[in-house]
Amino acid sequence: HKCDLINMSYGEPALLPDYGRFIDIVNEVVDKHRIIFISSAGNNGPALNTVGAPGGTSSSIIGIGAYVSPAMAAGAHCVVQPPSEGMEYTWSSRGPTADGDLGVSISAPGGAVAPVPTWTLQSRMLMNGTSMSSPSACGGVALLVSAMKAEGIPVSPYTVRKAIENTASSISDAPEEKLTTGHGLLQVDRAYEYARQAKKLPLVSYRISISQVGKSIPKLRGIYLRGSNSCQQTSEWTVQLNPKFHDDASNLEQLVPFEECLQLHSTDSSVINIPEYILLTNNGRSFNIVVNPVNISSGLHYYEVYGMDCRAPWRGPIFRVPITIIKPIALSGEPPVLSLSKLYFKSGHIERRFINVPIGASWAEVTMRTSAFDTPRRFFLDTVQMCPLKRPIKWESVVTFSSPSIKNFSFPVEGGLTLELSIAQFWSSGNASHEPTCVDFEIVFHGIFIDQKVIALDGSESPMRIVARSLLASERLVPVATLNKIKIPYRPVDSNFCPLPTSRDRLPSGKQIIALTL
Repeated sequence: HKCDLINMSYGEPALLPDYGRFIDIVNEVVDKHRIIFISSAGNNGPALNTVGAPGGTSSSIIGIGAYVSPAMAAGAHCVVQPPSEGMEYTWSSRGPTADGDLGVSISAPGGAVAPVPTWTLQSRMLMNGTSMSSPSACGGVALLVSAMKAEGIPVSPYTVRKAIENTASSISDAPEEKLTTGHGLLQVDRAYEYARQAKKLPLVSYRISISQVGKSIPKLRGIYLRGSNSCQQTSEWTVQLNPKFHDDASNLEQLVPFEECLQLHSTDSSVINIPEYILLTNNGRSFNIVVNPVNISSGLHYYEVYGMDCRAPWRGPIFRVPITIIKPIALSGEPPVLSLSKLYFKSGHIERRFINVPIGASWAEVTMRTSAFDTPRRFFLDTVQMCPLKRPIKWESVVTFSSPSIKNFSFPVEGGLTLELSIAQFWSSGNASHEPTCVDFEIVFHGIFIDQKVIALDGSESPMRIVARSLLASERLVPVATLNKIKIPYRPVDSNFCPLPTSRDRLPSGKQIIALTL
């Protein structure tokens, strides 16, 4: 159908980023057929590591975050007093990915008066989400592609992506906000000028694969240090930089002549040390990065290593290596307690704390006290823990304080893993008031471990013994058991193993789907 762009407003958590059958098809769409693939980053913010798959986790897809401007707040959302500056929606998903990639590529307006199904008995209504920011960005890129075709500029997902990322308008000056907004807000006019200037440049993407020195696996797309152990000493990483041409590129005309002299830059040389130059050819080049997080403060830190074309610095960063460091705080006491006093919130403000959850903790109890405000305030509370080869462990709650009061929460935790606690005042909450919300916050960790949570009674054994332990402090134990399942084994009397008959039961690769009937 000669498609130029794909928008997909859909996503979900994934065990492994940038991996799987769908990713293989996406890579073929982009690398072979030169289609630009744009997708939503997700609506699971404001905590980090919440970007959804595939939009926020795949190298070939441009992942879009959701931005709200003062004009959108006033016009579409009918906010009494719109914010003075634009910001990311509170719920927009944040990076990085589990393997260290940025997660969000760029941001676009995330609210729209959109067509809706007729069963709603109206033709349009206000919708907001990255499901709206993604097609908004796709429409902007469609304008760019249209202009490039009209002027005879070669259209490639590689050059289009570089144009929109390197010309995006920064939403915040804080380096760590890149994990929220990506490279900034889409600017179609700037991207068009960039594409015109880059008309004769080779159509190439720059792929990075990173591994820690001394370890062959896993291969990463960024450097992500999360936890006390990884922040206690200097580490060295090998970055393999490979240029990626489209599948139909000519060996003699495009691959062999390709050569770029790149100057490397670090956003903070006191933490990140790198070589000064590399010469890049079609076969790629590797270089090392030394990261020293020992003397940085606790909390979130974001850095970048990027390469600039020595002959054409106007191109901006040719490639970027995202480096995220999370240094948690350690707790003491029996039981371990973290107290946060007099945190002041205004609309859209987010406070993050990173805690080294004590070994032996299995749940946490939170007390949140608000004061010194007039109009009702709405808060998002999120916690995230990252466990290797598992989806992020996430807890979330949305709570509204109609007046100064105290609310209590509890949620499960995994001992020994870093916990992110994010507290956010909703972007449109309290806009009409000039009084900030004062919050006092206390989180207490508890732990009771039992050696078996699910017990099967088959009638042939002696009474079952359950051992409960508390490693942190004295706890009150209230045992409860529920008999809720009965297991009945069945043995099939017949089985039939055969290929499904119709053409729809054949995969694109030619593999046939087989049915087993018992």
